[in-house]
Amino acid sequence: MKRIGERYEDVRKKLVGSDKKREANIQLEAAKLELAEHLVEYREKSSMTQRQLAEKLGVKQQVVAKIENGSNITLETLIKFLNVLGIVLKVEAVRRKRSEHVLQFV
Repeated sequence: MKRIGERYEDVRKKLVGSDKKREANIQLEAAKLELAEHLVEYREKSSMTQRQLAEKLGVKQQVVAKIENGSNITLETLIKFLNVLGIVLKVEAVRRKRSEHVLQFV
């Protein structure tokens, strides 16, 4: 089958080139989105709505929505969010290889 358009990686390489700062920003944004996806998944596995989670956190539902949309959140907010869901946050800081992502889920 003939491919239409360019592959994502090819477009990304053209846009980023050798700009390390731009690459770091892209990786950071990708990590935030991946974290957001996991937070939604954890909440849904707990059979909670955003509103129910918000009540347990003592915040408005819109705050939970922002967190789940990849908005910048503090470590404290992340820990509280996960704690309500019965999830423990484990952090391990290691020197990464160039090819590794900034954030990894295990």
